[in-house]
Amino acid sequence: MNKRRSVFFLFLVVVLAVPSFGQIKKAKKEMELYNYSEAIILLQKTLRKNDPNTKTEATLLMAECYRKQNDMLNAKALYARALVTGSTDPINFYYYAQALRSSGEYQKAKTIFLHYDSIAQKENTGKIFASFCDSAMKWQSDPPAFQVKNASVLNSKQSDFGPAFYDNGIIFTSDRILSKLDDKKYGWTGNSFLHLFCADPVYLDDFYSEFDAPKLAPGLFNQEYHDGPVTFNKNYTELFLNRTFIHKDKGKKDNKSVRTHLLKIFYATRKDGKWEKLAPFFLNSDEYSVGHPALSPDGKLLYFVSDMKGGSGGTDIYYCTREGGKWSIPVNLGPVINTFGNEMFPFIADNGDLYFASDGHPGFGGLDIFVSRSVNGKWEPPKNLGIPMNSSYDDFSLAEYKNTGKGLFASNRPDGKGTDDLYCFNRIPQEKMKIAVVPIVPDMVSGCVKDKTTLEPIPGATVFLMDNESGKVLVLKTNSGGCFQTPVKKGTHYLVKAMKNGYIADCLPFFFEVTDLRNNLSIPRDLLLDKLALNRKFKLENIYYDFDKWNIRKDAEPSLNNLVRIMKENSITVELGSHTDCRGSDEYNARLSQRRAESAVQYIISTGIEASRITAHGYGETQLTNKCSNGVPCTEAEHQANRRTEFKVLSSYEDQTNATFNPEKFREGEIIDSRFLPDGFFFNCTPQVK
Repeated sequence: MNKRRSVFFLFLVVVLAVPSFGQIKKAKKEMELYNYSEAIILLQKTLRKNDPNTKTEATLLMAECYRKQNDMLNAKALYARALVTGSTDPINFYYYAQALRSSGEYQKAKTIFLHYDSIAQKENTGKIFASFCDSAMKWQSDPPAFQVKNASVLNSKQSDFGPAFYDNGIIFTSDRILSKLDDKKYGWTGNSFLHLFCADPVYLDDFYSEFDAPKLAPGLFNQEYHDGPVTFNKNYTELFLNRTFIHKDKGKKDNKSVRTHLLKIFYATRKDGKWEKLAPFFLNSDEYSVGHPALSPDGKLLYFVSDMKGGSGGTDIYYCTREGGKWSIPVNLGPVINTFGNEMFPFIADNGDLYFASDGHPGFGGLDIFVSRSVNGKWEPPKNLGIPMNSSYDDFSLAEYKNTGKGLFASNRPDGKGTDDLYCFNRIPQEKMKIAVVPIVPDMVSGCVKDKTTLEPIPGATVFLMDNESGKVLVLKTNSGGCFQTPVKKGTHYLVKAMKNGYIADCLPFFFEVTDLRNNLSIPRDLLLDKLALNRKFKLENIYYDFDKWNIRKDAEPSLNNLVRIMKENSITVELGSHTDCRGSDEYNARLSQRRAESAVQYIISTGIEASRITAHGYGETQLTNKCSNGVPCTEAEHQANRRTEFKVLSSYEDQTNATFNPEKFREGEIIDSRFLPDGFFFNCTPQVK
């Protein structure tokens, strides 16, 4: 490369890099404003450019956005990629380990926590969480103390949590979309602001069976910003409501800079069936949060959460005592309850037990639900409620109905309907717990990946399994026998795609009815991959042209798009050949087929495939597939068999130099959002090339 070309190349790199750095700058600004959903969109655009100068930073920023949104599955995948590409900041190992722990990968999380501890040397935090992983692995075999099921009627595709009993039903908090006309969105999540909703159980006082459809709670002070959760006294004549306010950061020059996480408590009384005006709780402040109110059954104590100065960790649980109509100064529950982490969502049962969520006590991951009892004025060490009440994800905001052992709580475990779902629970009587517990056998699906021609198994193939409801894609690898196996949920539609460098991918949908009693399931057929061997020809179906025309018709585009997809997924160069039947002169057919081949090639190039990777060749009637040459009488179907478009593999490189998508970079067990995959990745799960 001469000096002039070198200078031009350097200028080109700088020019192309500017938009990527600009997107990152905009994303950081959105993150400062807590608009993580907007930041993710900007960072996705940056990553699609695959710029090595910005890739690691953009990946880490997106991982942070997902972590802030509490989407630990996506955060896990992105932290893993960032660490592979060279990030050495110890805190990223910590975040990666927490994401692994939230996914239930305790042994791997323990290893990363200990590595973090060795390089960070920060107050044994890594060792503490490594020990939590040991506890979780030990507790997994304990018999369950509760039955748990999803309260599906109550839940939306967004976040639903914070149940409280009210009159004959419940009040809960949700950021579901109120209507298509509602354009007010919370930038942190991209959803609506939090509002209060209400629902009644189908059967009176039965909060484990079924519920009526929820509706927006009337007359409960839903404002334009966040409302909820809420707590009531026993007679439902007094409430304490959690509200969140926009509060500008002091010292920020940008007037748009805001703090959106400040919680405040308001209270009101109900007279003659109507709620009076809300009044602020005396501890509300613009310097710290006061939220998650929980009133004791006798109405004398108000428990709440705060990050005020003097606490043990991120957020602590406090209480105030009502004396003569006034509230006392706040009292911290102390080190038995509060930890270096976050204690949240207190609830006082009718028998005085304190239920709360914490990520600072030994648990399964994220927030776990604990219970403690005050004996002679001292709190007993909290007890983890175990599986299935708790999971490796966030489990929180429990409410029990009148010491019945039944109630609701919230969780963001992945089998839910939305971001956070409400779940019903029912305590198992102690005498039943003594009976040997029969382990629940998960529903497993298996499948095999084979060579389409030889039917030999293909080990090491990458399998992408997408849950159509959540849009999450699980990455699997085939074993030495070319097969894979993974748990699935019956009643859920899946798409499964198998890939291997040097092969054409195969994809299919599958679904198993909930009533299917089998535990060991199989996909409908083997996934068959066609090897892209040199000089091998593949027919492109449904490539039609109007009479005496060579322009690409709309009905031909899907098949050509499939070739584009194959070329993006494999580092190959091809010849695209067009063939005619014998009717017409040899010269005419040669010219027409060449123009058709060139038209198809131009379409391929217009999608972004390099022109050097594909050539056009019109064969006319020189390569007939049957006896239908000049003068031989044939049917229209026989002539149609000769009018075809094919592509032939001219070269193939296993290093994927020209491919834009390499399946082998994904790790087994990784869960990714389908939005990160190329457009049309699953292509209706109907292979078009034969």
